[in-house]
Amino acid sequence: MLSNLTAEQRNSLQAMQQSLGLAADIAHAAVTIYLPTENKKFINVYKQEQAMTQVGNARPDLTGRRVRSVEEPLVARVLQKNVPVAGKREWSLGMFNSLNVFPLRDSWGRCYGAVSFESAAQDEIIISQSFELLCNLRQSAGNNANYARLLPSDGIMVVDANRTIVAANNRARHMFDVMDITDVIGCRTNDVTINWPLVGMVMETGTAESKEFTMHGLLLSIRILPVVPRPKGGCAIVILQDITELRKKDEELLIKSVVIKEIHHRVKNNLQTIASLLRLQERRAQSDETKIVLRDCVNRVNSIAIVHEYLSQQDTGLIDVAKVAKGIYQAIISSMLNPEFTLKAEFKADEVQLPSDKATSIALILNELLQNTIEHAFEGRSQGMLEVHFIEEEQQYLLSIADDGIGLPEGFSLQAMRESLGLKIIRTMAESDLRGSFSLTNREQGGTLALVTIPKEGHGRC
Repeated sequence: MLSNLTAEQRNSLQAMQQSLGLAADIAHAAVTIYLPTENKKFINVYKQEQAMTQVGNARPDLTGRRVRSVEEPLVARVLQKNVPVAGKREWSLGMFNSLNVFPLRDSWGRCYGAVSFESAAQDEIIISQSFELLCNLRQSAGNNANYARLLPSDGIMVVDANRTIVAANNRARHMFDVMDITDVIGCRTNDVTINWPLVGMVMETGTAESKEFTMHGLLLSIRILPVVPRPKGGCAIVILQDITELRKKDEELLIKSVVIKEIHHRVKNNLQTIASLLRLQERRAQSDETKIVLRDCVNRVNSIAIVHEYLSQQDTGLIDVAKVAKGIYQAIISSMLNPEFTLKAEFKADEVQLPSDKATSIALILNELLQNTIEHAFEGRSQGMLEVHFIEEEQQYLLSIADDGIGLPEGFSLQAMRESLGLKIIRTMAESDLRGSFSLTNREQGGTLALVTIPKEGHGRC
């Protein structure tokens, strides 16, 4: 398709391809680039883009297709005569769209293609300036946020070299009506009523600029794009967006986020207070059984507190399970392990973001498993090995705790373990809350393996 074009023409097409969507948005039109073929009966569709600012009347994308010249008579005429033309195209039976077609010319004035703008209602000035902007933009503009695509709510204006607004779409007119400026066409951007000095600066420098400002009680965002990106290049396109409600919602969300963080912070503090009270009670307890029960309760409360501590530092309800797991692992090891016991430990966890409810369940499960392992696995021994892993797989997460301890007694069965509150908590959390499974088995090389399988969303049990 591009083999017959010069390097200059190909470079121009490449630059236009990146800016075609922006031109379509400004013009509120479907924009198509056509290239001639050796056979004049056909025309190539090089690139086509629909406007994000226009709803309905979307044409099927013909990019890369070859169409008959008789189907595009206005385009064929532009390619042959090297002059712009305007006309109508029948969209559906009895319904017509406006069609403006411009020739693409190289530095020698030779026509090597055509660009069409098609929409139900067009503003000739905005259309022509969109075409000029398309032809003059450099490829580097695609990386500039000022040249981002538009929204249907954006107001669009064209300002001429005298700083006079010569065209405006309906959305821009409505914004000015709200600000009690009834007739925007003919107003100068440096008048007292408008006073946008940034427009003049952009037209002087030829560099696109943007800013936010308050005008007549509205918070507005303005983008000024020079049609020709060079000093004193002529017209500019002004894109105006009313962001008053958007900023209000942002402030409301920020306040809610701060409040939620504060709630989690207070919950964490309250849980730590409860844990401290339980520790006091543990020290006063007379029987060893009571002390063990209270110590287990302290660790469970601390596990939940660790989750709320991370929630108080997050902007979302997602928790990094690896960080929570490591915090619980370190807390259990330091609080329960006999200083005279030598433990060779390994902790490995993949970084996984999960909702707070799932993270809490995993935290409690890990707490119970670690307590159970340290309390029972190394009975009568002075050293041991412990491996804690939290691994992400394609359809599930695996939480495993392996030790080289004394192992499970002969005939052990999870279903028969009715007296163990810890195992009941693990099974309930794994099966009911996480919709996963829990197994506790002896390892072939000695010791025990506790494995919790947690299915990902969409892969759980029904």
